[in-house]
Amino acid sequence: MYEEILDQMQELLKDEIKNLGGDLDKVEQVVMKMMMSFGKGLLQRLLDSGPNGYKGSSMPCECDGSKKFVQHRPKDIHSLFGWITIKRAYYHCPDCGQSLVPYDLVSGLGSEQISPGLARACCMLAVDDSFELASRKIEGLIGQKVSDNTIERVVQQVGSIVLQQQDQQLEDFLSSREFPESEVVPQRLYVAADGTTVHETDSWHECKIGTIYFEDERKRRKSCYVGRFDNSKVFGWHLWLSACRCGLRQADEIVFLGDGAGWIRTEHRRHFGRATFIIDWFHASEHFWDCGKMLFGEGTKATEKWVSEHLDLLWDGWMKKLLDDLKEQRKKYRGSKREAMDTLIRYISSNEEQMRYDVFRAKGYDIGSGAVEGACKHVVGKRLKQSGMVWSRAGSSATLALRITWLNNKWEQLWKNKPLAA
Repeated sequence: MYEEILDQMQELLKDEIKNLGGDLDKVEQVVMKMMMSFGKGLLQRLLDSGPNGYKGSSMPCECDGSKKFVQHRPKDIHSLFGWITIKRAYYHCPDCGQSLVPYDLVSGLGSEQISPGLARACCMLAVDDSFELASRKIEGLIGQKVSDNTIERVVQQVGSIVLQQQDQQLEDFLSSREFPESEVVPQRLYVAADGTTVHETDSWHECKIGTIYFEDERKRRKSCYVGRFDNSKVFGWHLWLSACRCGLRQADEIVFLGDGAGWIRTEHRRHFGRATFIIDWFHASEHFWDCGKMLFGEGTKATEKWVSEHLDLLWDGWMKKLLDDLKEQRKKYRGSKREAMDTLIRYISSNEEQMRYDVFRAKGYDIGSGAVEGACKHVVGKRLKQSGMVWSRAGSSATLALRITWLNNKWEQLWKNKPLAA
């Protein structure tokens, strides 16, 4: 039967293909056009032949009455193959006034006139590209014109479902105190936290980002991202829940990387107390460069030499010698230069235990926050900080949540739960 169908399709295209002169690209386009046309017709027939939510003349209602079958109501839906019409069974309760279209829930249809398959494809493009570019790409790929406004609404709806699920998971834990089940058991688990800003309608606002990573049994790095526009306490809980799923409670070693900001220290103490806290090398180095520029000027060889000499001491663990040297040098400066020296000395003194880079390197620990620094750019910046973008809070939060779902390989799980109909 399969071969017979192919023979018939080949016969239909015979004359058209003959005129293409062996141009494979054009042959593919002709075949794709035919397949889309046949797909639309087949999809429409399949839907026309189904019950589409019909469950008899009546259904029980929550008010203890009955929802009565009224009729099959049509709804135009934009699918992967084009526009189709679905006639769905409509029920109404005369006692309480509630109505129900069972097919919409079972099939995964939402309020938009877009099928789950087409919505999923649009969202997959929109986690990387602007809504406008996603609209252009979906037309270029499958020939379906979906407006950027429609894609934006769908992304916001689906991303909001992701956020609601995350909030519910946190609420459930705080209520039950049942720890999330670990999906892996790594030997050493890294948790890194940082923040980056996103331009929203009223101002620039901080988005907090966490990266949890480890090596699997084949020494491949596996990463999980957390990103929220919450206050640090709420973000910390979400970071901790994700870390638990990555084996936080089972791992032999926990390493926590950050820049030493107050909120990062607080969340380290609150949730990751047994972790070795390391102030990442990049941020530590920045403090030396800031001081050196104040002393000798930006871009000068003197600054470069001074910073290099002192970072060498820090790198090799000569903390006492480093501090003694800085304290001796500060005596010859006044005004803003002495203030810069005092700031650097206080920074090193208060973070000495978190800057033992010789010890950390000897243990094989990462001392840089490249993973979370990269996440700020790759997870947030690449999508939310493109040229000219200004977001609403709902839009930025939902789009980020959807992007992280994709990056964390939770995409199939999300769409399996029919988020358009939620």
